[in-house]
Amino acid sequence: MDVLRPLGIILAFGFAGEFLSRLLPLGMPASVWGLMLMLAALGFKALKPEDLGKTGEYLSANMAFFFLPAAATVLENAALIRGAVVKLLAIIVISSAVTFFVSYGTVRLLRRILGKR
Repeated sequence: MDVLRPLGIILAFGFAGEFLSRLLPLGMPASVWGLMLMLAALGFKALKPEDLGKTGEYLSANMAFFFLPAAATVLENAALIRGAVVKLLAIIVISSAVTFFVSYGTVRLLRRILGKR
């Protein structure tokens, strides 16, 4: 029973995200809606991290398992992707660098703001 309740909570947020995705014509994926709803529930203290228990930790620790279907699809369509490998690598390198520097800047800004308190 220690696993079913947290799993039910996580699935409920997933289904709520699916509902919002179909209801609102914004083009945002259901998984993003579900994560935003869970973040809001955690932020407003309606949900505690302890409520997710070991199930949340297990899912986070084994996240790579959930990307296997996407990786298999990429491998199946390797012939289609082969012509755009250089472009894809450029996108990966540039977006990784931008993400790194934006994260670095955000952390520095937050440390500066919180350090003044």
